[in-house]
Amino acid sequence: MLWGEERVELGPALRKRLARAGVPGIDALLGLNERELGALGGIGPTTVREILDRLAGAGLSLAPDPYAAYECARHSEPARDAELRSYFLCGECREAYSSRAFDGRPPAWVSGERVEGYCGHCNALTEVRLTQWFLCGTCDRVMRSVGRSLASARFVAESWAAAFGEEPALTLTETDPVELRPRAKRSDAGRVASADFVASRPTGEPVLGLELKSGRSALPHGGIGAPMGMFQLDTTDCDDIAASAASLDAPVLLVHAQVIGRAHAPTERYEAVGLWFARPWDLAEHLSAIRQRPRETRPAAYFRPLAFRPFREFPEYVRTRLDGDLERMRGTGFPPLYSS
Repeated sequence: MLWGEERVELGPALRKRLARAGVPGIDALLGLNERELGALGGIGPTTVREILDRLAGAGLSLAPDPYAAYECARHSEPARDAELRSYFLCGECREAYSSRAFDGRPPAWVSGERVEGYCGHCNALTEVRLTQWFLCGTCDRVMRSVGRSLASARFVAESWAAAFGEEPALTLTETDPVELRPRAKRSDAGRVASADFVASRPTGEPVLGLELKSGRSALPHGGIGAPMGMFQLDTTDCDDIAASAASLDAPVLLVHAQVIGRAHAPTERYEAVGLWFARPWDLAEHLSAIRQRPRETRPAAYFRPLAFRPFREFPEYVRTRLDGDLERMRGTGFPPLYSS
């Protein structure tokens, strides 16, 4: 069929342009997908959009593209690098992924085989199933980091309890826990920076914040493997730490947890093997450079690892230096961690 106007009103100009591009009629047009239509000579993006609008107005559409980009389940948009990403999850965490991170989207596929292993989210040894969603590379990295972050937060709480006993002089509260949430719903607008943990006196007075970062590498005096050459921290994270300290009216220390993976085939468990802390004044003193992170567009501050001390020295810091840092913070403010 040629241009049967009873099906769709394209108009003579569009019909002529399509005919010159080798599309003689409506059936030939509907047999194309959007990518193929845009590849025709003389058919640019504006013309494609006009044709799509006219077809939609008539209740018609072009053919589906077998090579179209998959839609990322986390930020609900097609992404050229979106592909099936696989996770071993327990039933509760599988449901949490769908309802909290993927806006209700069920998995693309769930294995029928149930195995005993470590859940990639809660890190519990339990019954897990291989589960897949379509995700872009960025969202896949975020989802894989959440389980590691949860393991590092538990390690901080456990290390604090071991260091200070059952009746510590300071009570530690996790104030900004790691959460599963869709990428599209995250926004910096109106966001208030908050330290991950806050330590308070028995009176309830907050006197210290802890900002937790985790990774696979060690720092000096502990951990597994050679210490990292430089500690990287996005400048936006530096800004958040400063804002958290101002809001808390107390120093915020940076804490690094080394969390490594240990095989429990076919799964992997997260094992925390090292913990360090750094005072903001020591970070500022050991700033080495500001430069772009590799393969990313955002700048990062690079600090010499000498700024960090092993967490076993933290109780001594609380006894001998915390009050001085608190007074210094309230007297002269939080030190700038970098200068642009």
